[in-house]
Amino acid sequence: MGIRNRIGVGVLIGMIMVLFAGFTACQKGDQQKEDSTVRLVYANWSEGVAMTNLASVILDEKMGYNVVTKMTDIEQVFELLNTSEYDVFVDAWLPETHGNYMQQYGSSLEDLSVVIEEVRTGLVVPAYMDVESISDLNGQVDVIKGIGSGAGVMQATHDALQSYELSLTLEDGSEEAMTEALDDAIKRRAPIVITGWIPHWLFNRYDLKFLEDPKNVYGASEKIHTIARSGFTSDHPQVSLFFERFKLTETQLETLMDEMESMSGNEKQAVKNWMDDHERLVNKWVRGLQPQRITVM
Repeated sequence: MGIRNRIGVGVLIGMIMVLFAGFTACQKGDQQKEDSTVRLVYANWSEGVAMTNLASVILDEKMGYNVVTKMTDIEQVFELLNTSEYDVFVDAWLPETHGNYMQQYGSSLEDLSVVIEEVRTGLVVPAYMDVESISDLNGQVDVIKGIGSGAGVMQATHDALQSYELSLTLEDGSEEAMTEALDDAIKRRAPIVITGWIPHWLFNRYDLKFLEDPKNVYGASEKIHTIARSGFTSDHPQVSLFFERFKLTETQLETLMDEMESMSGNEKQAVKNWMDDHERLVNKWVRGLQPQRITVM
């Protein structure tokens, strides 16, 4: 074979290798793009909205993931994780509040971490009310202002009405309607009872107290967990590591919630403001985790 022919063959082989490498890179790029989408599902409760928005901004802007979020009712949250249509839920209250859903779907879920170490639910009143225990509520008010009927705190409150033989009506509705009713009552120093929980921005804004629960209807303090669909850890090891590190104190979460409530309609900027104030904490969560977006070809 002549030198010219050898050069021609070499050029041809080189071109084939370049084309093959480009095709492989495109395949990897497509796979990378697919793997870089994280789907977060949440219920319309202040702490869950706040933590989901925070995680979404960090995954997007600090780690380069494409983030899809969906707000729905709590029952569908667990159904969407069970069917793997969505990946992560950062607001599972365990072992009591969402325990029934974990009993139903737990075998197809992964418990990634504890976000908040101590939370609680119960009945809450303004501090100016002269009542200390759930057992003393008869005659104080006619209605307990609640949230969505599927919430664990609502189910516990139905039990409380029976256990304490209360002649009150539990009114379900949105969290927003409940907080508006509380705000209106406090302005008039009127009596009101709500289904409450901590952490919540209400406790930053108003002087409130939990009523004693001598029959322990609402259970002991709980923890907020991050849970994921089956197989998520193996599919997204870096995101899983981020969520293992994603931990907040009650105060940190309440300041985030308060910031978002104060900037209603511009929640993303509220999250960024909070991140600026907690830069060291955010950096600790993402340290060593590589951005996922890459430029291919």
